[in-house]
Amino acid sequence: MSWYKQHSSFSNPFNKPIADRCINCGQIKEVKTTITMEFGEGNFNTGPCCKDCYQVNHRPGTIQV
Repeated sequence: MSWYKQHSSFSNPFNKPIADRCINCGQIKEVKTTITMEFGEGNFNTGPCCKDCYQVNHRPGTIQV
């Protein structure tokens, strides 16, 4: 018999969703992750991204040379 420990987010009642202002849409919603966006050439902005924007814009990243 072995011990099984679930991931902490499955059963922890203290993991409440975090709501913050999304850097993509500007609305206060539940945060999915933190992203870095480039505005123009060399202007980077890092901040939280809501679940809706993440689902719409998530795709494999491409490197442009």
